[in-house]
Amino acid sequence: MDYGKDANQKSKKNYRSKAKKRKNKVGTILLRTFIIIILLGSFAVVGGGLGIYLGIVDSAPPLNLMQIVPQSYNTIIVDENGNELDRLHGEENREYATLAEIPKNLQNAVIAIEDERFYTHNGIDIRGMMRAVVKDIQTLSLDEGASTITQQLIKNNVIQNNEKKFKRKLQEQYLALEYEKQLATMLGSKKAAKDYILELYLNTLGLNHGLSGVKSAAQRYFNKDVSELTLGESAVLAAITKNPSKFTPILKPENNRERQKLVLGKMLDLKMISQSEHDAALAEPVYEEVANAAEQLEATESHHSYFTDQLIETLAEDLKVQKGMSPNQSFNLIYSGGLTIVSTQNTDMQKIADNAYKNDALFPPKDYSIKITYRANIEKSITKKQEVIKRDGTVKNKGEVDTFVAGVRKEFTDAGDKIVKDSYEAIIEPQSAFVLMDPHTGEVKVLVGGRGEKLGDRTFNRATQAVRQPGSVFKVLAAYLPAIDTGKVTPATIINDEPYKIGGYEPKNWYSGYRGPSTVRVGIRDSMNILAVKTMMNTGIQTCYDYLINLGFTTLVDSEERNGQVFSDKTASTALGGLTDGVTPLEMTAAYAAIANEGVYNKPIFYTKVLDHDGNVFLENVPAPRQVIKKSTAFLLTDMMKDVITSGTGKLAAFKKIKMPISGKTGTTSDDKDLTFAGFTPYYVAGIWLGHDKPKPLRYDKSYHLLLWSNIMEQIHKDLPYKDFEKPADVKSVKLCTVSGKLAVDGLCDSDPTGSKVRYEYFATGTQPTESCSVHARVKIDTSTNKLATEYCPADLVKEVVKVIGQNTANLSPEDIAKRNLAPTDYCTVHGPQSSTNQPTPNESEQPIVPNNDLYIEDPHSNTQNGVTPAPEQPIVTPSPSTDPNPTPSIDNFNFVQ
Repeated sequence: MDYGKDANQKSKKNYRSKAKKRKNKVGTILLRTFIIIILLGSFAVVGGGLGIYLGIVDSAPPLNLMQIVPQSYNTIIVDENGNELDRLHGEENREYATLAEIPKNLQNAVIAIEDERFYTHNGIDIRGMMRAVVKDIQTLSLDEGASTITQQLIKNNVIQNNEKKFKRKLQEQYLALEYEKQLATMLGSKKAAKDYILELYLNTLGLNHGLSGVKSAAQRYFNKDVSELTLGESAVLAAITKNPSKFTPILKPENNRERQKLVLGKMLDLKMISQSEHDAALAEPVYEEVANAAEQLEATESHHSYFTDQLIETLAEDLKVQKGMSPNQSFNLIYSGGLTIVSTQNTDMQKIADNAYKNDALFPPKDYSIKITYRANIEKSITKKQEVIKRDGTVKNKGEVDTFVAGVRKEFTDAGDKIVKDSYEAIIEPQSAFVLMDPHTGEVKVLVGGRGEKLGDRTFNRATQAVRQPGSVFKVLAAYLPAIDTGKVTPATIINDEPYKIGGYEPKNWYSGYRGPSTVRVGIRDSMNILAVKTMMNTGIQTCYDYLINLGFTTLVDSEERNGQVFSDKTASTALGGLTDGVTPLEMTAAYAAIANEGVYNKPIFYTKVLDHDGNVFLENVPAPRQVIKKSTAFLLTDMMKDVITSGTGKLAAFKKIKMPISGKTGTTSDDKDLTFAGFTPYYVAGIWLGHDKPKPLRYDKSYHLLLWSNIMEQIHKDLPYKDFEKPADVKSVKLCTVSGKLAVDGLCDSDPTGSKVRYEYFATGTQPTESCSVHARVKIDTSTNKLATEYCPADLVKEVVKVIGQNTANLSPEDIAKRNLAPTDYCTVHGPQSSTNQPTPNESEQPIVPNNDLYIEDPHSNTQNGVTPAPEQPIVTPSPSTDPNPTPSIDNFNFVQ
């Protein structure tokens, strides 16, 4: 190495050379450029990140303070006295609770395990976030979210669940900060904002089994109100929040117990509870309580009642009509709108009816059976395909149900086959339905839609959906009501019970033969078919049909073509309840309610008002009464139908232990396939139906439907004071002869040897008779021949008696003549000249009166006012053979025999 002077100078010269200078300059430029690039890159990264963050924030959903509330609440149904009847909920089972209702221990338990610095942060927890980052780095995961209660509330109510996790988290944090800031401004303080956020959060927690919020969870898990929860129970609920399916106290109590300990430990660390409180909470038998509550719920949990089902259907229709809602909107609001529905149901009355329907002794024992429908999906071992099977059957008792099901399973499965799922329905037969209303308001107080276990929600409701033939119950509505209201008949009008034919239709009585002239009152009492049909024909079929429509019936057929045949309920058979389709028990009861309510019809209602979630009146169900018949008509029908109960076909419906007037009408259809009765007191009206879902004859030794009606109604009335039906001012009482239908004559009508024929009858003012009876007269009888005496008959054989004169006795038996107390039309020929030409001419008053065979006659006779008890009511309609398995009744294919 040369270290000389020349060498050093040479080196300096080289160093200063231009090439070297250029090289140094380029290096400096490159270094500076690199530094600038690094700086610009850093700014770009920071700026880009900031831009991305701002973009994410800008794309966050708009913050609406009113939006961050639970959107689904349980709907509560209460009875007429405000007592809870039922709860409805959609996908979320939620009942709202204010923070004041929620125990402090429960509030603290949730805060301790979810967000211990909740009351000190501003919406996001920086310390919690840093702890989460460290934890995620240690575990190489992103499991630690560090979400605050506010963030979780935002996530559940604002952020879309399908957002990417990183983006969603940033939006949650931003919105949480904004939400707390805006809420504090609106409520006036940070503390008020925090309390409100906690309240909302505790009402939106998902706590498994469809439960949303702590109030519904307290009911489900502990069978108590949330305000009554203990510290240990509160910790159980708080333990569920992290993973509801994993920590459910019902299905996985061991998991919940471990987390409950963690919750209580956190509360102790945070000095929310003392050591003694901690230890006492751990010692509580909380899981035994959960098990007991679950067992009680399983024992009492059932489907909604038939009443609730109909209330829901009615309310949905009202929301459609009055609020313009679609069916989906209506049902969503009903189930999840947090409504309070004030129903018309009377709980005590409903329990009486329900208990009666559970009592098999009140139903015909000989016909008891259980109809079974079994369904199954079976995976066949050979084909690996599923087959769907269905089998119907009937057994005689509950013990045979399992045997039937086992037999069907064995029949349809081979070795190796797998039953994927199966189920069966068991329906008790015969079935029945019952409706009770307050006729003065239209409020339905009791509804039973079927007998036996209810198999689901909004299932077939026989009280409101079973359209069946009403039988003779319809006579009053279809024939007598229009006739009396239009002035065609009165209770005393005489109609001849005789063979009668209209075109090809010839109605028959349910009893053998014909009874001759009878009053309308007797026709109703004894359910006489010919009288009802004649009354309808005389009034006019169209007029009668119009009255029925005005009485609220919606299932009647005006004129309709089916399979090439025209059907109509504008026929004579309608008078006897022979309808194309039929009517429902609900509409039948409502029609009779109009009679019970002095002629005023009220559409049946199941609720009076609906309150929204905030307690404001959302919908009111105000009755719209309308006068459909005269008040006098309603009273006359009511009074006549009292005879049905006291001495007619409905005697079994009378109360046994208490005194209360009852008015009503029985009904029986062809082959006893449908048994009906509609009756009322001055307080309530009730209708009942008994039969099989698939019609078949009911042959019993007594009318069980009447006994059932009486059993229920008597219990309902047992503590009510006696009250009679009120007579209107325009109804007059007249002393009447029941044989002639005219004013009674003292000394004659009351001296009939078969019993007095005098009674007081009611008439609407202006319709009462003005003429006196002319059929009762004193005649002289030769007692040896029982013929009219002549001047030749010995005085000791002649007796003057009161008889009914002017009746043709040619086709009557001696027994019938005596029963009717008819005067003979022949004169004695034993005494004096035998030639008929020599017989003396009787006095003018004794001239035979030729009976009028028109529809209404002036001199008829009733043989049922002397204590003779009518035979039990029999079937009305017998369908003729048909290839149609469910033939539709018409005037041509029915033979009326009641």
